[in-house]
Amino acid sequence: MNANEYYYRRVIGAIGGTMLLFLLLINAFGLLIGFFDILLTVFAESQVGYTVAYQMIYGAGYLASFMIPVAFLKSRIKRAGFSYQPMETSIRVTPWLPLIVLAGIATVLSTAYINSSIVSIFDYSDFSSEVLWGATAQAPAAYELVLEFIVMCLVPGFCEEFLFRGAILTNLRPFGHSTAVLVSAFLFAMMHQNAEQLLYTFAAGIVLGIVYEMTGSIWCCTVLHVLNNFVSVVESTLFFKFPDPVTSSLAVSIFEMLLIALGVISAAILVARFFSKRNTLRDGMFGKSLPVADGYAVCPIDAGRAKKLFFTPTMIIFLILAVGQMLFLLLMAVLYGLF
Repeated sequence: MNANEYYYRRVIGAIGGTMLLFLLLINAFGLLIGFFDILLTVFAESQVGYTVAYQMIYGAGYLASFMIPVAFLKSRIKRAGFSYQPMETSIRVTPWLPLIVLAGIATVLSTAYINSSIVSIFDYSDFSSEVLWGATAQAPAAYELVLEFIVMCLVPGFCEEFLFRGAILTNLRPFGHSTAVLVSAFLFAMMHQNAEQLLYTFAAGIVLGIVYEMTGSIWCCTVLHVLNNFVSVVESTLFFKFPDPVTSSLAVSIFEMLLIALGVISAAILVARFFSKRNTLRDGMFGKSLPVADGYAVCPIDAGRAKKLFFTPTMIIFLILAVGQMLFLLLMAVLYGLF
């Protein structure tokens, strides 16, 4: 094992340990939120007070479950004797962000359709909506929509990006930008531990990673993440806006098709603008720097060795637990459909 491989192995081991810590925290949080639910049911003076308190506690616990691992990864990499690569937190926002958001949302929606078709053989949709997420009996009030936006859009968009793009992807960059994007996207998908979300969260992870790399700012992919999650909030609102199932499904389908159409147009514009192969002699001259080649690695590693070294003990344990959770939910979906 050469120096680059040793470095890679130690970073992957630290990331695997970080993912295990995340699993511990998110499951402990799941138990605690149940305890707080009982307390709030007993002591809350009104339904509004109960809802606000529950959502705020939920949001704070979810935030901590991601941000504590960010600090943990930093300490583990430093303890291993390597430099921690800080995330890019420039507040600059590219004027192309609206097109990036539309193209990203369209990509995620398209892969979500494919993912849904794959898991449909397990009768997963009813199990998912009625058991995992819980079907809501009535339309949410205005304050509930605000809370839902904070807890389901703002908080995940912030803390998930800080862990997977800001911490994990950034510290995998020395081994190649392509490797960093793909590994962080894979772990982002496995983090959800849900076959219903596996394919489109992997696609979302790739898109978010590319946005982070292209814009040089964690805030651009955070905005994309927040607005992508907001699409789900809008769709759930449409279902209540049109009580008739046929009408509501049609409204959601039209909304999604419109987003996909706008996203395709946006993607075409972005590709034409930023991925054109027509370079001129002015590139790299007169003070302009040539862009770093895609996949450039400061500490290069053979692809075969990188795959083999990826499976550290901590990473193997995390993957076993994540896959086990996916298989368990698939089994529950089958049983739910039967009974």
